[in-house]
Amino acid sequence: MAVTLFMRVPELSIESYDRMMVSLGLDVNAPAGMVLHVATESVGSVNVVEVWQTSQAAEAFVEGRLKPALVAAKVRDPLAYRLEPLRNMWAADLDTIERIGGTSLPAGVRSALAS
Repeated sequence: MAVTLFMRVPELSIESYDRMMVSLGLDVNAPAGMVLHVATESVGSVNVVEVWQTSQAAEAFVEGRLKPALVAAKVRDPLAYRLEPLRNMWAADLDTIERIGGTSLPAGVRSALAS
């Protein structure tokens, strides 16, 4: 069953998030079972919502790749997250989603790397 992974990482700056996304290399080594990754910046934190094919795939990514990446980013607090069964996922404009999210790298990082 597909699941949604919700995370709020208070100690992670947006700059650290960008560096972590580069180091995770999701474009070249996508985690098995990942469907969608969305991140937002809020005051003092980065919020992430991901869709996974299974809870086992999500947990494997969190334990095997995400937590070590957070340690490398100097996030001290244990990662707090929750998994919930996915009820529905619908997208009105897949072309725009593909254009915005054609890579795992945030827009600012893509621009910097292209320069």
